[in-house]
Amino acid sequence: MSILRIKLIPIFVASALVYGCGYKLGGLEVIGNNSNKTAAIKIDATKSQIQSFINSGFTIDNDKFDLMVVIDGPNYKKETSSVTSSATENEITLIGSVTMTLKDKNGNLLIEDKEITVSKDYKFSSSSINSSESEETIVRGDIEKYIEIQVINAVRSKL
Repeated sequence: MSILRIKLIPIFVASALVYGCGYKLGGLEVIGNNSNKTAAIKIDATKSQIQSFINSGFTIDNDKFDLMVVIDGPNYKKETSSVTSSATENEITLIGSVTMTLKDKNGNLLIEDKEITVSKDYKFSSSSINSSESEETIVRGDIEKYIEIQVINAVRSKL
C-alpha cells in the first residue's frame, strides 16, 4: 500500500464516524417538520426549549413578536412497568409532559393548555444503581427533545 493510502484511511474512517453519529457540518439544526414555517416569537420556557426554537429558525423578540408561546414543564413521573420474580423493580416507564399555550400578538388564544406527553421504558438494576441513573438521564434527554419537536410542530401548525 502506498503511503498516501495509509494516510487517507484514517481520514476516511474519521469522516465516516462523524457522519454516522449524526454530526452535521455547517448550517442550523432543524427540529421538526416543515422548517420554512417560522416567525418572531415571545417565549416563556426553559433555556433548552428556547434554544430548540432558535435552532428551528424562529426569532426570539419580546417586543415585536407574531406569537407568544408559554411552556410549563417538563414534568416527570415514574411508573413500574415490570418486576422480577423476587418482586424488585425491573423496568421503569418514565413519563414526561409539558403544557403549552399559544397566543397571537393581540393576545387571542390559538392553543390553550395543550398537554404533550411522551413516555419511554428503561431497565432498572438495583445492583448497578449508577448505570440506572445515567440511563434515566439519557432517557430524560430523549423525552425532552421529542417534546420540544412536538411543541415546535404545534406552533408551526398555527402559522
